[in-house]
Amino acid sequence: MLEYTTSPDHSNDIDKVGQCVLKNELKGDILTVELLSRNMQYSVTPKFTTTYKKGILRITPVLPTTKLKDTVYYDKVKKKNITMHGLRMDYSVYIDGLGPKAKREVFRLKGFKSCPKSIFMNDEYYPNCPEKDVEYMIYQGDTINRINANGYKQGLWITFYDTGEIHERKQYVNGSLEGGKTYDKNGKDLHYIGEFEHGIGSMRIDSIDNK
Repeated sequence: MLEYTTSPDHSNDIDKVGQCVLKNELKGDILTVELLSRNMQYSVTPKFTTTYKKGILRITPVLPTTKLKDTVYYDKVKKKNITMHGLRMDYSVYIDGLGPKAKREVFRLKGFKSCPKSIFMNDEYYPNCPEKDVEYMIYQGDTINRINANGYKQGLWITFYDTGEIHERKQYVNGSLEGGKTYDKNGKDLHYIGEFEHGIGSMRIDSIDNK
């Protein structure tokens, strides 16, 4: 392996897109593989082993091994020292609950004649990342409720009452709410809709026309 780098990814919603292959590119005999993975950070930089057979590339992280660690304590009932056997990990795993859920992992490998047909990371298959909408609906001939290739809401989103009438209409641009309205079952405009940044909350303000 020539190089490995990793960085947080803010552009994709991994809960929608899933772990996948962002790049699988060959230049000369240098293969560049870029993966979108869940953002687990290790206290040590892992090393990797790779195998390539019949078009399948397998990448496996190799972390420091755990070691046996004995703990001795005094048992007051038995009135003697007791030895407890356990394992000690020489590394830790950290997940930032407030940070991005995804990370990009880039591998540069030498000695390839073709791009892999399939890529596995730690024995888990990584499909190609989506280039088109992940989800959408067709309503009266229009495409609505889109989840784009980044995993974010895009365009017109409509929610309905259980009886089928339109409840809310919202406009999104790559996950950011541009605005919208909510209606009663008779189609009367009830409120304008807005949201605070970063999805902290939402607010509804009575429409001027309805005051």
